[in-house]
Amino acid sequence: MTSLQAALSLKPSDWFKNNELEELKAFNAATEAEEDEAVALINKGKTKLENGSLRSAERIFKKIIKKYPTTIAAGESLYLRGKIKMTNGQWIKAFDLLQIIIEEHPEYPNFDQVISAQFDCATAIMEGARSRLFGVIPTFKQEAQSILQFERILRNAPYGDYAPLTLMNIALVAQKQNRTELSIDALDRLINFYPQSTLAPDAYFNLAETFADLVQSYEHDQGATRKSISYYEDFIALFPQSDKIGLVEARLTEMENSLALSRLHLGDFYYRYRNNNTAALVFYNEAITIAPKSDAAAEAALRIARIEEGIRPAKGARLLRKLLFAN
Repeated sequence: MTSLQAALSLKPSDWFKNNELEELKAFNAATEAEEDEAVALINKGKTKLENGSLRSAERIFKKIIKKYPTTIAAGESLYLRGKIKMTNGQWIKAFDLLQIIIEEHPEYPNFDQVISAQFDCATAIMEGARSRLFGVIPTFKQEAQSILQFERILRNAPYGDYAPLTLMNIALVAQKQNRTELSIDALDRLINFYPQSTLAPDAYFNLAETFADLVQSYEHDQGATRKSISYYEDFIALFPQSDKIGLVEARLTEMENSLALSRLHLGDFYYRYRNNNTAALVFYNEAITIAPKSDAAAEAALRIARIEEGIRPAKGARLLRKLLFAN
């Protein structure tokens, strides 16, 4: 971990220099009397909570947040309110309350617990849980909201334990919603910023598969095919002991064959319809280089032999070329 990564992995209060933090404390400091009053209230609220009186407890926590916003107890009240909202299935409201802790209470001691609770909120929404109005009325599924929440978690703790998983979840939700570019972006960030993560192999594989799914036919642009090949090759080089290695090798061969076929057909175009043997030879040789054991490579070798022997395409092909390019 670099020094920058180490710094970013800390809680928000660690982002400030000592003198800046002291100034922040002084500016936001509550009086001793306010702290005492807030502590008395929060203890009362916790007792209510332990007795199962969620509504009464939340009213007390809400009062602390409003009346004593700069006290230490206010941060804890926000956290406890968030947990109550989670219990009631109010996932979005819970997440927003927890976010206030991150933004307004940088010294809150249980920072990791806040991030964990936010992750639980986002995961619940990702998995189809519906937030409930007033804790009772279910709303529509809001999977897209989970993406926004995961991105927020990533900004809150960019090098925390949950960071790689948030990116993987963003990719999964985006893929489900056919937002391919967003999925690719999340996976790309995962392998670039968290290459040592246990999720890195899955990220490489999913990227390769995503680009493979974008391949249409040999007649279309082969950019996706090349990207897919690149990620399959990276996977093999980086994770040779993976239990997916056989599948990846098979998929790599499939993509290489597809790309070789596209080179073969481009060569045929120049050979048959443009009377350009030089260009044709370039593409035929590419087909052989890309996938030397493929059917496309075998066909390309035959075409090269014909060109070297001075054999021209059949008359029908020449006639078709004249018709196609008569104008």
